[in-house]
Amino acid sequence: MIDRKIALCHEWLTTFGGSDLTAARIAKVLDVDAVFTFTSEPSLVDELFDDMPVKLAARWGAWSPVRKHWQWFLIGMPSAWRRLDLTAYDVVVTSSHACTNAIRTRADSLHVSYCYTPMRYAWDWRQEIGRFPAPVRPVWPIVALALRRADYRWAQRVDHFIAISKAVARRIFRNYGREATVVYPPVDTDFFTPGDGDSDDFYLAAGRLVGYKRFDVVVEAFRNLDRRLVVAGSGPELSRLRSMAGPNVSFEIQPTSAALRDLYRRARALVFPGIEDFGIVPVEAQACATPVIAQDAGGAVETVRDGVTGLLYTGESPAALIEAVTAFEGLHLQPDAIRVNSERFAAEVFDTAFLRTVMEITKASSGHPA
Repeated sequence: MIDRKIALCHEWLTTFGGSDLTAARIAKVLDVDAVFTFTSEPSLVDELFDDMPVKLAARWGAWSPVRKHWQWFLIGMPSAWRRLDLTAYDVVVTSSHACTNAIRTRADSLHVSYCYTPMRYAWDWRQEIGRFPAPVRPVWPIVALALRRADYRWAQRVDHFIAISKAVARRIFRNYGREATVVYPPVDTDFFTPGDGDSDDFYLAAGRLVGYKRFDVVVEAFRNLDRRLVVAGSGPELSRLRSMAGPNVSFEIQPTSAALRDLYRRARALVFPGIEDFGIVPVEAQACATPVIAQDAGGAVETVRDGVTGLLYTGESPAALIEAVTAFEGLHLQPDAIRVNSERFAAEVFDTAFLRTVMEITKASSGHPA
């Protein structure tokens, strides 16, 4: 272990997502002394962090409107993180995809950023603008420019970046001019396991129903396919997706983890058209021995073995996905090979790799012996 006082700064804790699970794992792996977040739902904190102290970066993060509409307060988050007093900590790890890298640390302390992606609201704002209040949208290009400039400055103060995928490492280099070590995030392969029965005759699309994940492409494609589709998840795109769906498409809203596992086990394949930074959902499906049909881009290139654990296809259109589903049905894949591939991303693998990486960074940093 690292014999230093460690703090973890995580963007926010408002929904049960992959970054939140990863942050909780980091806190346990490093045995951190404190966790800071901008705003949080107490029930989520209790579930993820047990008795570990979780503190807010600013008092106003406790307000109910902030918890419910955190994205409306994005412009104020950097100030909250900059003012956070972290002088008591020798190592600060930021679990970052927005503003946490704005923190200020002691001159002799070490700042390690575990980066899910450079700030999407600044660098890829066109994909995110629908999540902001309508009056803000016309001016967001100007705001995004200011955020990009600020995010670049913050990135230069980070001592070492760890990226969740090679795709994100390339983005970190492109946007920040910084190199990054890759440590894939943890997937609970002990929970997501193969079932005992045969698969049913339906395809599955699962995850948060937000624009950039391109569930609209899946629903539109299956309007022209004589195949059943189950869409599992919830989010702002739900109403629009329902309005698009044909009679062969059904929805499972906010499935429990057990219900989602059952869907993975029974699905003919997971359909995954979005370009993800990593993509935990395709790995969960493979852990259940379910193949994946994914776009040949982003994190899926690193998690899906084309022709072995699924099919990677080129193109963003519904027509490209229809062609991919047709091609997939001609494949003969081995469930055991699909499951084995998922084990590369097991939580225990993450624990070992992340701790080893942070220890190596600490040893290599002058004045920061492990």
